[in-house]
Amino acid sequence: MKLDFGGWAVISRRTFDPKKDYRLAMAIYAVDILDNLARDGKIPGIRKNEAIELLEKISSCITKMRESAMSKHLLLTSNLFRGFNNLLSTFISRLGMNWYKVAKMKDDYVAKLLRFAIFNLRSLGNRLKKYPDDSPIGVVKISYVRILEVKKYPRNPKVKILKVTDMEMIYEVATTLDIKEKEVVLFAHTPPIKVNGFISEGIILTNENGEPIRGNEESIGQIPSEIPRNIENQLYDHVIKPLEEEFLI
Repeated sequence: MKLDFGGWAVISRRTFDPKKDYRLAMAIYAVDILDNLARDGKIPGIRKNEAIELLEKISSCITKMRESAMSKHLLLTSNLFRGFNNLLSTFISRLGMNWYKVAKMKDDYVAKLLRFAIFNLRSLGNRLKKYPDDSPIGVVKISYVRILEVKKYPRNPKVKILKVTDMEMIYEVATTLDIKEKEVVLFAHTPPIKVNGFISEGIILTNENGEPIRGNEESIGQIPSEIPRNIENQLYDHVIKPLEEEFLI
């Protein structure tokens, strides 16, 4: 079922079902990413064995949440969810203050993959609360960002390299859209995407006319109150399809 808001829509399919929820499936996917990086010794600031142990406990919490029959309200207020948040906070604190900078010096792709996985887990509660249930749209964090910098990409004149901020972090994004500095646009933080050798941390989302979805200064860092109906298609190849294939959602 789609609820229309003029040119916008919120997709609502059925009531909350943990086993088929895209957000919880992505949480497992994100933990798997971190576990693989930990076993390869690519997570800075934390001992390999400690990282693996913490991630196994985090994975166990999420798996139990997915297998439960709890309503969303009960899940968000449960000891399982509280335990998940506490374990994740412990994991992040063990990384230290400069984990992203250290990782980026060694491998740009790994650093951006690490940041995606951690930030996706950290935003899980907020996405469970604010996005439609059983819709793929909430699988990643979507928020308005401010364009800090626009540069041409030497390898491809059609591609621009952007630095954008949600007022918490600065992300690097590749796009072919016509975007200028200081504009506020809607951004999806996805797993790293390789664009002509550049590692983009997500995509600038567009409306049905292919134009960037714009906001204002007050909307920076905020989730849109209404979800454009075509966002699911824009996210499909990057995040939705892999989840459907691996978790059979």
